[in-house]
Amino acid sequence: MKPHLFLFAALLFMTACASKQAPSTDPPSGSWLGDYGPDAERREQIRLDLKWEDSNLRGVVRAGFRDLPVSKVSFKPETGAITMEFDAQGNNGQTVHYVIEGTVKGDAMTGTWSHDSQRGDFRLTKR
Repeated sequence: MKPHLFLFAALLFMTACASKQAPSTDPPSGSWLGDYGPDAERREQIRLDLKWEDSNLRGVVRAGFRDLPVSKVSFKPETGAITMEFDAQGNNGQTVHYVIEGTVKGDAMTGTWSHDSQRGDFRLTKR
C-alpha cells in the first residue's frame, strides 16, 4: 500500500470513530426556571435548584411557597437524560409522589412529569 493511501485510510478510520462518540453535556447544576403543567393552557411557574455535593447531584423543586427536596436524581452526561423523584403534600393531605423524566441540552431542560394518573410536561431554562 502506498504511504499516502495508508495515511488517508488511517484518517478516514479516525474520523469515523470520532463521529460515533456521544455528545457531552455539562452537568445540570445551578438554578433552572420555567413552567410545568398538564397542558398548554394550565401552567405554573417552577424553579429547580441542582447542586453537586461530593459525587452526588442534589436538588430542590421550588413551586409557589413550597420547597420540595428531590429524593432521587440521576443524570447521564453522554445523553443528557435526567430523572428525578420527589414527594409533595396533596390538597387532601396525602403524599403525592412525582416522577420526572427529561433531557438537558445546553441551557434547556424539557421533559415529562407524572404522579398517580396525572401527567404533563415541563420546560426549564438555566439561569
